[in-house]
Order: sequence, then C-alpha cells, then structure tokens
Amino acid sequence: MRIFLFDMDGVLLESRGYHLALRETVRRMARALGFGEVTLSPDNIATFESGGITCEWDEAAISTALLLEMAWKDDPHCALPESLGRPAPDVQDPRPAPDFGTVAHALTTPNLLSVHPLERAERYFFAAHSFTPSQSAILLELIRGARDPRRSLTHRTFQELVLGSEEFARTYHLPAELDTESHLLKYDRSGLSASESARLRDWTSMPDHAAVIITSRPSRAPAGIFSTPEAELGAALVGLDGIPILGWGGLVWLGQQRQADPQTFLKPSPVHALAALRMALGDDQETALSAAVELGETGNDHEAWEELDSAQVSVFEDTPGGIRSLQAAAQILDTMGIYLETKYYGIAQNPVKIEALHANQAQTFPALAEALKNADCG
Repeated sequence: MRIFLFDMDGVLLESRGYHLALRETVRRMARALGFGEVTLSPDNIATFESGGITCEWDEAAISTALLLEMAWKDDPHCALPESLGRPAPDVQDPRPAPDFGTVAHALTTPNLLSVHPLERAERYFFAAHSFTPSQSAILLELIRGARDPRRSLTHRTFQELVLGSEEFARTYHLPAELDTESHLLKYDRSGLSASESARLRDWTSMPDHAAVIITSRPSRAPAGIFSTPEAELGAALVGLDGIPILGWGGLVWLGQQRQADPQTFLKPSPVHALAALRMALGDDQETALSAAVELGETGNDHEAWEELDSAQVSVFEDTPGGIRSLQAAAQILDTMGIYLETKYYGIAQNPVKIEALHANQAQTFPALAEALKNADCG
C-alpha cells in the first residue's frame, strides 16, 4: 500500500493569507504601542516555524509580548489597546524596532522542541526580565490566553483578518471591528496547477493508494466541537475536496475525550500521523484518533494495524513537525513488528526551512509538483 500525507500551508497551498494576516496583526499592534511601521519578516516567521512554533495565534501573542516588554522600558504603564480596528495615530517619535528574530531563535533551540510553544514563551520572558505585578498579569494573560478569542485581542484580530469580518461575526458571535475581506480567499494560492491536482486525484483513486491531509489548520470537527472549516476551504482551493483531512478540529475533539491539551496530539506527536494512517485505511476521524492515542499509550490492538505492514508512506512538509510525527509513528509500529517504508519530502525555498528539513532527513524541493514527480506521482 502507498500512502501520501500532506501538510497544507506551505505545501498544498502557498499560504499567503495566514502569514499576511499574522504580519498585519503584529503591524497594527506595533503601531498601537508606539513602534511605527514594523512587523514580522518572512525570515522571522520561518524561524518560528522551523522550531515547531507554527500556530499564528502563538506567534502573534509572542511578538506582542516582545513589543510590550520593550515598551515598558520607557513607559512602565503602557497597556494593550482595547481594539486594533481603529487606525493608530501617527507616531512622531517611534520606539526602536524590536528584534523578533532573536526571540524566535531563543524559543526554537533543540532543548525546547518538546515544550509547548506558549510555555516556552512564558519561560523566556519571565526568566530574563523583572516585571511589576501589573505587567506580569498583562503578560501572562496575553500568553496563556493566546488561543482564546474571548481573552485575546491578537487572536480576534488575526481570525477576523483570516475569515473576513462577515464570516468572523457569524462564526464567533462576536462583533467585527476591521471591515475586511478574508485573507485566505484573497491571498492563498494553490501549490498545484489544475492538471497536477487532477493527476493527484487520479493517483489516489488507484487500488492501494491513499492520501490524507494532516494540518494544524482549524478544520471540521465531530459533533459538539467548535472549529472553523479553514482546512476545508484550503482543500477546495487546491481541488482536493475529497481527500480526508485531520486538522485542529479533530484534535480538539480528542483533547476533550482524553481531558488533555489538544496540542499534545498535534504533530510532531506520533498521534497525528498514526491517526492519519488509520484514516488512509478508511477510518472516520473519531475512530482513527481513538485508535492512535490508545496505541501510543498501550501498544495494544496489534491486529488492527497489520494492514499497514510494508506500506510505503511519504510525508510532504515544509517544517519538521509532520516528518517527526511520522518518524515517531513508524518507531511505535516497528516495536509491534509492523514495518513502514517511510520517505520524507520537504517543500521549501527559504534557507532556514531547508536546513531544518535536511536535519530531519528530508529531501527538499522548491515546489510540491517536483516532489510528487520524484515520488512517482505526477
């Protein structure tokens, strides 16, 4: 059997929308805090992502924490604005631009890769700096609430930019403040041409061939779980609507089932890749996720996984997360006598990402179409 596992952003999609929304969120925050026209650079974002900080909610909060820390040096009473929807006044004497790259590098050192990104940020800021009680409270709320739209201004701003104001208000039942269209619909571009997408669909329709999208994007979730269908929007844009998707929505469901942080199941956790392999065999999200986490915890149910023995599994990623998830999954299965032939394809042009992918045994290509040709699909 042959299985392809695809990351979405940076692989199936040129995800301009997310990065532009992140940069715009940080730009607006910087203006509001007196920094003038500064924001994250593409290299800053690549450094975050190469170290496993791939969630823009986290990157926006971490960047804002740095802005606040710098602002407090000359104004200890500086506070976050209530909204980023209103244009900030012109800055006559802007504060010096922050060095986002230094923080990104500090948070992505090898000894921190197993630590939750927001926990890394909390450790970093509180280890190296001394804050007043009021400043500490603001910083902790900023970092710990980064993924909660009702607590986090950066989260709300980013999501409204991503979804567009109308969809944001409809989905979150919160007032829209930016009067903007969706950055995903406006700026994202398919990583495949129409003919290349058709060839991939034909490949997946062949006997013993399967593909699954494994992504950290919000995605449709089992009943009772709130999640926005951003992964499904992406799959439709690439012309791959029918391929199973295992995204953030499913991991949130699993987190509730196991009373755990969903982040613990996200790639590079082996659970993400193991569940995707089960979906390639035909399981639905709930069945696949339950089987994956139980295998990781107990190693039981050997017979249910035997169909994967000798399968050739290829993962296509622009960061190491999915590669390491498949590597860990293969190690677990190997202890049960189930062997996977794994191949790792990196999709990147940025030197920082290429270096990180090479360090994780991936062969790199500048575009997905070239990687698919190397994998005998295209």
